[in-house]
Amino acid sequence: MSELPAKRRACLDVAVSFEEIASRVLIEMKIIRVAIEPYRMPAPGEPKNARQVLFLVCVGDETCDLFYNARDGLRARYWQSPDHGFSATRYLIDNLMSSLISFAESNPPIPVGKAAPMASKDIKTSLEAPSAKIWPLERDDNGTSLLVNHQLMVSRWEENELRASINKGMWRNSKRRRVRDQRCDTGARHD
Repeated sequence: MSELPAKRRACLDVAVSFEEIASRVLIEMKIIRVAIEPYRMPAPGEPKNARQVLFLVCVGDETCDLFYNARDGLRARYWQSPDHGFSATRYLIDNLMSSLISFAESNPPIPVGKAAPMASKDIKTSLEAPSAKIWPLERDDNGTSLLVNHQLMVSRWEENELRASINKGMWRNSKRRRVRDQRCDTGARHD
């Protein structure tokens, strides 16, 4: 973190727990939209017609940065081990679930492409799946990349990414965690 601007480094250095950061996410969040899309990269043997529910959730810049990059943020949990990272992801999704489902009931998602519709119980099942994850928005509405911060790259993850097969689940794609943006996605796959 030594290459980061002093103000940002000071913010990320604060000793705040993942649970405190997640609480801040829950307080600040504003759900922007929900969509159902075909699952983009099914692993060999997975159904080709699988679909995923995607929620766009907005939080402030500082909260999003803390969530991903703080000493006890999501990336730090994955740094400890994939199991710690998956547990942290599960913790936040479980705490977001009722708000996300309520939003989807009030704003029924329109399926994109060949994706089949999803009822509330399907959305809940999707959010409960082990494949459910949270990541920063990678592109804006115009398709412009938001991946602007390369100072927090993790060499170990980049090396493992090259050796991992699709959806192996051992290491998540570190490129998704490089951005500091106020918009964050929550998504999950449902067969």
